[in-house]
Amino acid sequence: MQSTRKINLQCPVCGIAQFRFRFEKKGRDFWRCMSCAGELLYPLPTVDELEEYYDESYAAGMYSDFAAAQTMKRMTAQSRLSELSQYVPSASGGRWLDVGCADGTFVAVAKEKGADAQGVELSATAVELARQAGLNVHCGTVGSLPNDARFDTITAFDVIEHVLDPRNFIHDLRMRVRDGGHIVLTLPDLNSMARRLMGSRWYFYIPEEHLHYFNRQNLSLLLREESFTVKAACRTYKPLTFDYSLVQFAEYNPMIHRVLSAVGKVIPSRLRSKVIPLPIGEMMLICQYNGSGSASLGRAVN
Repeated sequence: MQSTRKINLQCPVCGIAQFRFRFEKKGRDFWRCMSCAGELLYPLPTVDELEEYYDESYAAGMYSDFAAAQTMKRMTAQSRLSELSQYVPSASGGRWLDVGCADGTFVAVAKEKGADAQGVELSATAVELARQAGLNVHCGTVGSLPNDARFDTITAFDVIEHVLDPRNFIHDLRMRVRDGGHIVLTLPDLNSMARRLMGSRWYFYIPEEHLHYFNRQNLSLLLREESFTVKAACRTYKPLTFDYSLVQFAEYNPMIHRVLSAVGKVIPSRLRSKVIPLPIGEMMLICQYNGSGSASLGRAVN
């Protein structure tokens, strides 16, 4: 039966105020824009609620498990730098900002490759870990950086789905990248096969932290409105081990966790710890800022 629930909200992507209720998960409501097919959580949490959640997560929760998986994190950073090299001239140098940098692993790898790299992160706990490692990491958001800060490349891996206002987030990126510079976003893809098959059980539907959801088309629209050319929109892969995947699914999809736990009993330990790049339903958009010029959509890559 069609839900009669309604919300009085303009879509942050297309501006149309027409949403359809999708489902409820962990007491939170998910909605889909009837115009651009973007999805969001509503009502949204406050800034204070998000900061408290991330600090607690880094200190004792899921992010502390991820912070300990240094091999995978470094492999992810190295893989992403390799992916970017064909599109971004400064992939092995230049002034670089990593937004939502966590404990700074990507910043460290980018520095090793010759970039003048720094990061910005909302969690004070994660920032302290990065600074203890000797990295230049700021506590806050990209919008809180000095107005005159400009970078050749800005990366925001798995960030935009977390922000309260994605349109303002893209604007803040534009204000920090130099003319002709690049921004790189990775995020869950609403059009991925995993989302289509799993529906509301999709492991990226995380009401505690994932607030907005996109496909390549509607996110490209948002980027073009901020004078970015989308040079590539492609599937991206994440290096994972079987054991680390179990940790993630224990929190985000208990049903898959039960299945994998049973399978894991017959998998040799050396294979359980083997790092494999997996297509888990994420996309990467690589964009160039055109200054005051017009923007266009580049090629899409599967």
